[in-house]
Amino acid sequence: MNFKSFGLAGCLLSVFTVSPALAITPGIAASGTAFAQLSSSLDQQPQGLVQFESKDALRNMASTANSVTVQQEGTYLIIASPQVTAMKDGGCLDAWITINGKNLDNSGVRICQSKAGNTNVVVSQSIIALKKGDTIQVKTSGTNAKLDAITAQGAPLIPSIIFTVLGLY
Repeated sequence: MNFKSFGLAGCLLSVFTVSPALAITPGIAASGTAFAQLSSSLDQQPQGLVQFESKDALRNMASTANSVTVQQEGTYLIIASPQVTAMKDGGCLDAWITINGKNLDNSGVRICQSKAGNTNVVVSQSIIALKKGDTIQVKTSGTNAKLDAITAQGAPLIPSIIFTVLGLY
């Protein structure tokens, strides 16, 4: 497994090259690759669409408070990483990706935590061909758990979710 890094609009994007088919050549991102990274500083209950009030990085895509819309046909890597805290013993949360309001097959993840107060990040990811105008969202459901943003003294915010969409073309 090779590790490659290159600058991308003021942030560092790291790519693990698993196979030549998934390799991203340094320099392509600078020429117009579409990407979005959204996050949230809000605690959220697992009751449907996840909200994103922070646009950390956005190029050649449109975004709303709960979605990303692709502007170019191509293959996209989608990563949704909610940080989940159990509110009571046995708290569980499910998260998954939707495309145009339809659940994306095999994108669901579940985390159940035995103790109240336990916090973990769970990752849902997919690579999928999308058409111009396709809209991507993240949904959640669960009981006795929440998406939890944490402010730690002397450290940057730990968002309740980080949502990344990257055009691979």
